[in-house]
This record gives sequence, structure tokens and C-alpha cells, in this order.
Amino acid sequence: MDLLETQRLILREMRQSDADRIFRYANDQSINRYLIFGDLASEDGARKYVQKAMASAATDLKAERRLQYKLAILVKPEIDFIGSCWLDITDTTHQRASIGYFIDYSFWGRGYATEAVEALLKYGFETLKLHRIEATCDADHQATRRVLEKAGFKREARMRQHRQRQTTWADSCLYAIIESG
Repeated sequence: MDLLETQRLILREMRQSDADRIFRYANDQSINRYLIFGDLASEDGARKYVQKAMASAATDLKAERRLQYKLAILVKPEIDFIGSCWLDITDTTHQRASIGYFIDYSFWGRGYATEAVEALLKYGFETLKLHRIEATCDADHQATRRVLEKAGFKREARMRQHRQRQTTWADSCLYAIIESG
């Protein structure tokens, strides 16, 4: 895959050097308050995540269909690594995928998440010819819900006690967008 560029961002394939940032974000309370990073919270887990992302990217060079796009989010022109986003094809028969992202807390509130999500949607619908893209988020995470709604997602459900949040269970909201908008 080529780089995805927006007005202010570059979304690129992961590099081994990104593992340190992934590890740092997975252990940042402001970011992981609504996310459980699991294995990514260890240095070895972050390295394995990046290695798996790089192996998936290598699929583009083969005749196989690539199912995962885990990308680094960088701000132009300094090329600061500020987070990660992903598009995972979950059902090839029905052309469905899911997306997600996380952004460094110091970059919140600037529209970068919406910009990254919109770039993923464009790539998913125009290049990958997907029909439906879904996202779930912690029901209490108002900022993520706004990002998804700004990008055109519609809320379809609230799932009770769907995800673990540190020491408790939390509800999730399911959002989706269809190729025709």
C-alpha cells in the first residue's frame, strides 16, 4: 500500500522503530482509560504487534488478499508519530471491516482522529471496495463517539458490559457506515 496522505497527516505502514511509541501509548493513562491494550502494554507485546503489522503489509507483495492494515499516524511536515489507526477486514464474503485508532493525548482536540478515520474510510470504500465498515467504542468515550459521527458513522447499538475497562465492565457503542454513506 502506498502512503495515505491527508491535508495534515501521513498514514504509513508500521516500522520496527514504532514499537517504543506503541508501548508508551499502551501505558499512558489518558489513552488507555477507555482501551485495554493487553499485550501491547509490554515491550515484547508492542514489538510483536509491529512485527505482525509489518508481516501483514508484506502480504501486499504476494498474491494473497491482505486483511489487516495497521498504520502509524504522523503529522506533517515534522512527521511526528502521534498514534496508530487500523482497518481490519472481518468478512471477505460480505465486504465488511472494522476500524480503530488511538492518538497521543497531547494531540487530542485538533481533528487528527477524524482526519485519519476519513482517510481509512476512503481507502476502504474506494480502493478495497468494502461495503460496510464498523467501529466500536466505550460508550462513555464522548470524544471518540464525536469522531465517528463527524466521519459519517451511524450508531446502531449499545452493547451492555461489552468490554473490560481496567477493573470494571463497560458498555460499548457499535457504529457503522455503508459505502453509499
